[in-house]
Amino acid sequence: MQFTYHKSAGESVIKLEGEIYNHLFHARRIRKLDSLTLCNLKDLNAYIYAIVTLDKKSATLQLKTIQNMESKTPKGHLIWAMVDPKSIEKTLPFLNELNLAHITFFYADFSQKHFKLDNARLNRILENSCGQCGRLTRLKMESLSNLEEVLQKYPKIAVMDFGAKPLESHLEIPFLIGAEGGFSKQERKLLSTQATFSAPNSNILRSETAALYATSKIF
Repeated sequence: MQFTYHKSAGESVIKLEGEIYNHLFHARRIRKLDSLTLCNLKDLNAYIYAIVTLDKKSATLQLKTIQNMESKTPKGHLIWAMVDPKSIEKTLPFLNELNLAHITFFYADFSQKHFKLDNARLNRILENSCGQCGRLTRLKMESLSNLEEVLQKYPKIAVMDFGAKPLESHLEIPFLIGAEGGFSKQERKLLSTQATFSAPNSNILRSETAALYATSKIF
């Protein structure tokens, strides 16, 4: 772990209890003589704490030093049709590690409408991922209702589809990935004037694989 996320990182005294306490002192077996590095994912600082008290259910931390950390600027905007939330949850840490800036989820015609995202769970996944990879800024997430709403908000996008020209590197406009099964006829009509790209040397890609492939080409 590069650091541990805590929303109050930066305060002079912090008390750790519950899940974060169990993770640090039971799972990771942090000792009282160790220092803890906490970040709040709001600024570019790492806050170094000493453990001043430690008992069976809680620990009290005292701020020792503040380090300003170098941070690479996140880039890219992925627009991703809703797929199984389990697939999204498994893919999200990889997208976070790749330093993607923004994800917009939407319900495509081939999305199963009963799929719902647990935003609190996704945020916990991102917090853990940031601690692992050292990312100091949050990946922005939003949800829109359908493709029409996506195009109203983001009228110029690029689309991943079959049989198009190879995907360019350093793409600077939002990039859209469809659901499993691709796009409906109505959606293809709506997307007919948008730039379209493919992965020419690949086999048929699952939605989450296409999301990773497209994100890797942004940088």
